Amino acid sequence: MKNLELSRMFDQIARILKIKGENPFKIRAYEKIALVLENLPIDIEIIYQQGGLNNIPGVGSAIAQKIEEFLTTGKLEYYEKLKETIPSGVIELLDISEVGPKTAKLLYEELGVDNMEKLEKAVRQHQIKDLPGMGEKSETNILRGIELYKRRKERVLLGTALPLAEEIVESLHQLKETDKISFAGSLRRKKETIGDIDILVTSQKPEKIMKTFTSLPQVREILAEGPTKSSVITKDDIHVDVRVVEPISFGAALQYFTGSKAHNIKLRELAIKRGLKINEYGVFDSKTEQRVTGEEEEEVYTILDLPFIPPELREDRGEIEAALENKLPRLVEYLQIKGDLHCHSQWSDGIHTIKQMAEAAKQKGYKYIAITDHSQSLKFAGGLTEERLQEQIEEIRKLNRELDDFTVLTGIEVDIKTDGSLDFSDEILSKLDVVIAAIHSGFKQESK
Repeated sequence: MKNLELSRMFDQIARILKIKGENPFKIRAYEKIALVLENLPIDIEIIYQQGGLNNIPGVGSAIAQKIEEFLTTGKLEYYEKLKETIPSGVIELLDISEVGPKTAKLLYEELGVDNMEKLEKAVRQHQIKDLPGMGEKSETNILRGIELYKRRKERVLLGTALPLAEEIVESLHQLKETDKISFAGSLRRKKETIGDIDILVTSQKPEKIMKTFTSLPQVREILAEGPTKSSVITKDDIHVDVRVVEPISFGAALQYFTGSKAHNIKLRELAIKRGLKINEYGVFDSKTEQRVTGEEEEEVYTILDLPFIPPELREDRGEIEAALENKLPRLVEYLQIKGDLHCHSQWSDGIHTIKQMAEAAKQKGYKYIAITDHSQSLKFAGGLTEERLQEQIEEIRKLNRELDDFTVLTGIEVDIKTDGSLDFSDEILSKLDVVIAAIHSGFKQESK
């Protein structure tokens, strides 16, 4: 799917326009379509082929033409020309929360800072504090931001990694040479952030698997290409490894590479007590070295007298002890989720009407949602005034009279102001079903 690629391109356009000081409404339009495309559940190419681009929220004729140009040519001339005006490293500076568009432009024009390395060097050499509008506190904040950026760069959000992994798995699964396939690692354990993506495959023709994998459109750089293991960097800067393992070892390999390390160590300790040895190739008798099992993942747990432990629980946080006593907790399934208590609509920075959101939620099997748009202090996000919130409450009440077996709850994401007070009066908040309090500014205040 080209959805994410287009989303990132429009987001980059918005960033460049911010640095250039362009019209904020134009910038907001690109940011909005970037968000829409990132969350679009349907392949944008299918929508284009069906002539439905203009039906996508936020897509007017100009944006539709740009999407069409990219889908038909593989690039966008406007974006290519725009990139020539600002070095890519300057755009990357905006990933640091303490560096806004004006600061990025100032640093580039005054100090020639056009990448993260030069920025860190300039901060450590105290070159920034004497620039207009800057100071020693600015240097401290930027340095802290750089450290946070480095830590974030090492990991990627589950919501970014999972769709990518599913795309790659689906592409390889379609090959007739593929027998079994699954991703492993922290991604399979559904951790909030992912280091890299590990994919395991069984095949009688691993060369075909490797060649297809390294030739996928998501690949930007091939790090290694071997007969049974290849590594790439994707266009999203995510490291992906694909291993082809023997069918007889697939279950053991899946268990081993899923982890976590602490969980696996605890399993090996149990195995040793039973005269067994566990590794990525299977489960073996410690004395005879003969294979006992390992073709299916469940077998690794069964041989240790354990029920199958879901990947999401494998963190050595008591799950093995619970399994030994048949007291493993049941995971919450998607079908068990009955509602969402934090939703933004077109009233603030969302992209759909409340009615559209209610209908979509009902199709998912939900029974309720809460509309919790931003409050008035967040003007850049279209925050609601008390008057507009009252209008929204009336709209929701009217909609609830029309809906069958579904409820829309009234709510707000009310801002906590720098003095600790809330953005709205108690009088208006008392009329709501749900109130979420949130901080969006004042992060650099003193603790007292």
